[in-house]
Amino acid sequence: MPVLKHLFVVIFFLSRSMSQIEDTHPRFARSVVNMDDLLNMEDHLVSKLEGYTEKLSQKAKTIRWGIQQMREQLEKRKMEESFDLFNRYSFIRHMQANWLMWKRYLDKPVILDELNYRKVENLRMPQELDLFDASEAIRRMQATYGMLSNDIAKGFLDGVQYNSTLAPIDCLAMGRHLMNQSRWTIAEQWILAGIKAHDRKDPQTEMMLLRGPTKAELFRTLGKVRFEMRNIGEALKAYQAALKHSPRDLEIFQEYQNLKRRVLTLSPSEPIREEPNDDIEEMELPPCCSGRCERPQKLKRLYCVYNCVTAPFLRLAPIKTEILSVDPFVILLHDMVSPTEGALIRSSSKNQILPSETVNAANEFEVAKFRTSKSVWFDSDANEATLKLTQRLGEATGLDMKHSEPFQVINYGIGGVFESHFDTSLADEDRFVNGYIDRLATTLFYLNDVPQGGATHFPGLNITVFPKFGTVLMWYNLHTEGLLHVRTMHTGCPVIVGSKWVVSKWIDDKGQEFRRPCLRSHLDSKYLSSIEKIII
Repeated sequence: MPVLKHLFVVIFFLSRSMSQIEDTHPRFARSVVNMDDLLNMEDHLVSKLEGYTEKLSQKAKTIRWGIQQMREQLEKRKMEESFDLFNRYSFIRHMQANWLMWKRYLDKPVILDELNYRKVENLRMPQELDLFDASEAIRRMQATYGMLSNDIAKGFLDGVQYNSTLAPIDCLAMGRHLMNQSRWTIAEQWILAGIKAHDRKDPQTEMMLLRGPTKAELFRTLGKVRFEMRNIGEALKAYQAALKHSPRDLEIFQEYQNLKRRVLTLSPSEPIREEPNDDIEEMELPPCCSGRCERPQKLKRLYCVYNCVTAPFLRLAPIKTEILSVDPFVILLHDMVSPTEGALIRSSSKNQILPSETVNAANEFEVAKFRTSKSVWFDSDANEATLKLTQRLGEATGLDMKHSEPFQVINYGIGGVFESHFDTSLADEDRFVNGYIDRLATTLFYLNDVPQGGATHFPGLNITVFPKFGTVLMWYNLHTEGLLHVRTMHTGCPVIVGSKWVVSKWIDDKGQEFRRPCLRSHLDSKYLSSIEKIII
């Protein structure tokens, strides 16, 4: 399927409210796993639609046969000189009963026979919430990478041209989503992109003509947006363009007249409906997700080594280790996952994966807007792959994997993102009381290459790591004395193209006291049994 068609494969159904379905709905846009389900569902519905056309064809054939029979009887009755008792009775019965039968036959909806999928087969169709997820994903992706709406509509994504485009109806859907959030400036961009898409010489199928939108509807929406921006002159021009394309549309004409009267009474001091302040979001989705920002000079002097010191086996098979930062300690471990292991983990998770949850301020689990993915937890001994990864990770880090959390397999879908956050759960003052356990270190296994986007970015370090199959990104969240390292805040940047499969494993602070004790200086790391000892 073309790249951009994934963006709007979700269908807009309004059968239930967002609040009713949020907790139980599959959230199709948050993972590519369910895209296969949607494709299979559409294939099934197309087959049903084919059956529907056959039923309609048979019904039309029956109607034509009935017409022929009735015309023959009508001509025969006209030729008869007089109605005898039997003919009169038969004709009255025909007019009373046969036409009632025809009425019932014509009223019977064929589509209920073939497309009664919601009651009979209980298919789970995308809902309003799915379109919201997909639209928000594109909005965040566009803001993060600084892309123009028209470029996205033409398939030009962050400097790369794809052989895919968005239809005018897709652009209009994005524009209306942004209008609902009072994001008038970017909404105007999307409506203009829809108008340009309408001007493209792409072939228009009957279904596209049926579903719209017309150019008049696009200009009408543009007029509404520009009025909210208090760009009155351009709003009037947009409505005039709408009437030019649809001069007999009474609703557009009335809105145009109302707008002209509103202009006469509009007070210069009438406030503009303010757009949302995105300063906080810019912090949560930093501008360096593209990896084009200049790295600090001290990071350019780092190096790669073969780790052969954290386990005896590594003397025979050392692990390629790339040091990205010393303080905090951030590294990349290469060739840590085999293709067979990656495939097993992905296939094992597909039928169990659910929308990812986070813990809110009330210490309750919820599906949040700032983490758009699906995930599932696997114990370290869940299968052959997790067993091997656990052993390999223990050898590579020198840490005790008996004191670690289960694996979390995560898949990111359309514009999948995890906004800037820390992995720890405790404040510094709570970490040393009552035996609480916190996350000493984070390890992130990349199970696939991502064609574009999907990097892990550290704003405090200005380090951006792009997914590469088989590598493991590892960092310490805590100093050796157990305090939070604030520069370990990190972001799962939006996926632009493709899908992102990762596996997280968090290593506990309790149980690592002898492998990573408190140090006076990182220069003493050579005395550790954990991986910091590789620092030269």
